[in-house]
Amino acid sequence: MSEGAILDAEEAADLKSALAALSKDYGSLAARIRVLTHAIVCPSTGVTLRLHFPSFRQSKPTVAELVDAIATYLVHFALPRSEVEALTSAYQSIEAFDFMKRYSILESRARALFIKANQTTNRNGEAGELLLYLLTEWILGAPQLIAKMALKTNPNMPVHGADGVHICYREIDKKLLLYWGESKLYADVGEAIAAAAKSISEALKPEKLQHEINLVQQNIDLSGLTPEAKDALLQYLNPFEESYNERHDVTTCLVGFDFDGFAKVAKVVADEAEAKFKSFAEAELSKVAPTLEKALTDAGLQTQPVEIFFFPVPSVGDFRDLFQKKIGWK
Repeated sequence: MSEGAILDAEEAADLKSALAALSKDYGSLAARIRVLTHAIVCPSTGVTLRLHFPSFRQSKPTVAELVDAIATYLVHFALPRSEVEALTSAYQSIEAFDFMKRYSILESRARALFIKANQTTNRNGEAGELLLYLLTEWILGAPQLIAKMALKTNPNMPVHGADGVHICYREIDKKLLLYWGESKLYADVGEAIAAAAKSISEALKPEKLQHEINLVQQNIDLSGLTPEAKDALLQYLNPFEESYNERHDVTTCLVGFDFDGFAKVAKVVADEAEAKFKSFAEAELSKVAPTLEKALTDAGLQTQPVEIFFFPVPSVGDFRDLFQKKIGWK
């Protein structure tokens, strides 16, 4: 391919096929995470409002079960794909006991990375990052490109910035979408929105975005992509290639917050609780949409493509504590 040209059909097919191979089936999460179907929009161009919530059982949200479920994806989220695939490829060639032992070692490493990342970054929002990772892969069909959790724990590598990096090739217009993740867990939804708008604005500054691009370029070997797909992807990151102009940077943002709608349905008949909750959640989404619109406008993000995942829980603090207990960090 000559410098400055757009990917040809074969190169595009290689990239599409390679990304498809990275995708996983997350259909089982539907039992734990519900989606609110609604018609509420945000006037800002490119902003998509989504709302998900824990499923109900006997009129109560299954938050503990949700934490158990998302924790099973620790290894895939935290460790380089090459390490996970090395074990997966050995599945039928080693004894079951040996396979389980090796997986337990990976899981222990993943838990240790979460704990170390908390300590290194002085943050405790990794539960939100894991949830955003799953929603981005599942709902948007965009697999994680590199595992930033492993990079965060390297003291010689400043990686403050996006909480996740995901990728999707949109064949209809031959554009590469890079999703840069931000996770915000706050008791107050207004504070979460304000913090999200600020972080998104900061992350999209040219020098910050270039830092993220550099991280991807430097760690592309950890992506699990084929050599051909890596070459194709790098063209979208090279300003001297025409494909660079066909890359779209999209922000994904999880906004987790306390919501009293759960308490309101606690005494509702079990078979009706979830449906009743959806009506409360839709009303809340309608109420906070203008707040989000103002925050994005004030931050100069009116035209920035943003995928917002609102995720109400009974208590952000309890959700975070349950997760940290699950991974063994008090």
